[in-house]
Amino acid sequence: MYRILQIEDLPSDAYLVSREIKKVLEPCEFQIVEEKETFLKALVEFKPDIIISDFSIPGFDWHSALRLKIQLAPDIPFILVTGSTSEEISNDCLKAGATAFISKNAIHKLGPVILEALK
Repeated sequence: MYRILQIEDLPSDAYLVSREIKKVLEPCEFQIVEEKETFLKALVEFKPDIIISDFSIPGFDWHSALRLKIQLAPDIPFILVTGSTSEEISNDCLKAGATAFISKNAIHKLGPVILEALK
């Protein structure tokens, strides 16, 4: 059972991401969080195999989540999925330690990136 931790505030985007993941990983269990406290709890109790994060959620952003992940669970892959297609943002994410950056406009790339990250 693959455990996927999603940092997301929109149910439609959470569905979009989970649909792509299910194309390449089965069986999967998803946990969706929107704030720091539930993210920290999920790292300890849910023990995810991979973290998929939206770029910005009110009160909790990808950078904060990534810093916490690096401190508490450095071996878990962290993939940022966002509506932005900015190369500058992509470079910033990768420099900060994210495993990958996927634009929602190219969501079909998420499955192969996840498979590579889990190797």
